[in-house]
Amino acid sequence: MALFLAADGGQTTTKIVVADERGQIRGVATGGPSNHTEEPGGPERLQQVVRSTVDDALKLAGAGSIAEEEFEAACLGMTGETVIKQRVLTAMIRTPRLAVVHDSVNALMGATAGGPGIVVIAGTGSVARGMDGHGREIRAGGWGHLFGDEGSAYGIAREAIRAVAAEVDGFGPPTQLTPTFLKRLGVSSAYELMEKYYSAEWSRDHMAGLALWVNESALAGDSVARAVLKRAGEDLAGSATALLRLLFKDELTGARHSFPILAGCLRTASYSLRSKKRYTSRVPVRESNRRCCLPCWDLSSLLIEVRVWSVPKWRAARGPRCCFRLTIS
Repeated sequence: MALFLAADGGQTTTKIVVADERGQIRGVATGGPSNHTEEPGGPERLQQVVRSTVDDALKLAGAGSIAEEEFEAACLGMTGETVIKQRVLTAMIRTPRLAVVHDSVNALMGATAGGPGIVVIAGTGSVARGMDGHGREIRAGGWGHLFGDEGSAYGIAREAIRAVAAEVDGFGPPTQLTPTFLKRLGVSSAYELMEKYYSAEWSRDHMAGLALWVNESALAGDSVARAVLKRAGEDLAGSATALLRLLFKDELTGARHSFPILAGCLRTASYSLRSKKRYTSRVPVRESNRRCCLPCWDLSSLLIEVRVWSVPKWRAARGPRCCFRLTIS
């Protein structure tokens, strides 16, 4: 039985799918994060996560371990840089056809099934990617937690903590975020809160989780939390509209065209999502009905294998995961 490997490696989880030559999904598994391989110990963490998660998927498929099996083809969409990941994964995965791509590539493929469109990923981090009708692709964002991730769950939490610090220092307005964070996190002060993050006792993923409380405070009427989420929505919308103008300039001034826009953390940050919709109204775009895309981005990696290497012609079935579709009028 010929096996095909697909992966979506993110800042929070790594999802693995193993399929056979008929396109049947034989095994699915989820593991830990596979990002920040440029940090000390990062390549080893990636190796451990991929090995254990692929082994779990292969076990469900009734196959051997990653060290024993040779795949017909493998495509892995990974967050962040791909140079180190390419080196690590090439040494681990036995296959004559290996592609290691940025995770925005398979996200776009999953949202559009290979057609023109734009995807805005807003999970732990953030990035946007688009492709026009001629196959030209452009990426916006994806610069990581130090220099980017605007509008992501991490970015929202980072701005909220800055707002807490501003209140403590006396130059920012009072906000419900301060007592909410201190009480729920079990710390006595903003100084102790930040010490937990600076010392790495609490991770970046932990910080990203605070975005849910920011949205909760915004819905309860906190003006500071609303401002944080408004900026987040505008940042994400700015990425989408920039790609619209770069990739679909003619469509913006001419005929109607449709673009699926996929949002991640914004589904739980409803106030920020409304801000994104208001911002996109500044360009000639209107939102229509929700459109289904591939059920998960790791399946879209299988579709990339079809497109790049002409492996068995599976059908790109639409699944339950939905994305927002914007239509140019």
